[in-house]
Amino acid sequence: MKCHHMKGIVCAAGLVLAVFIGLPASAHEDRTPTGSWEGVARLTTAELPPVATLLTFGVGGNFIESRRRYLPESPLGPVLATLGHGEWRRAKGGGFEAVIVLLYQGAPDHPTSPGMVLGREKVRYKFQFVNGSEQFRGTILVDVQDATGNVVFSGPGTIDATRIRLEPLP
Repeated sequence: MKCHHMKGIVCAAGLVLAVFIGLPASAHEDRTPTGSWEGVARLTTAELPPVATLLTFGVGGNFIESRRRYLPESPLGPVLATLGHGEWRRAKGGGFEAVIVLLYQGAPDHPTSPGMVLGREKVRYKFQFVNGSEQFRGTILVDVQDATGNVVFSGPGTIDATRIRLEPLP
């Protein structure tokens, strides 16, 4: 009787394990922003064009943002930007929050400082899922500082993004 009961427990544990092993990799992603996204950021108080962006959220809270490298219209003049590096976490009250920092260098056509480090940009995000977990929408706050740390621009905006999913070849 004792042996029969033990076999039942082992079978049940095996069944549970088989179910979890069979879950697609995206099952965890569907509860968090973990993975890669394609989005558009728009400032709401400045007359600048929308910025197309690629966002990658890591399992451990790391966050990388990529956008076009050359920004002809920035508060510091024409610049080249690095990738944005930062972190994300769940927000109190629901949704998520994140922050990135990127560096600016004077572009070759900068009138006074081509090739010089001109400053940095910090972007803070607050967002939540819409349409399940395939899209998110939220607000951003952009702060641009010059090389000495003075804020030369601060403004709010919006972010909309769609999860990048695997698309097998036909």
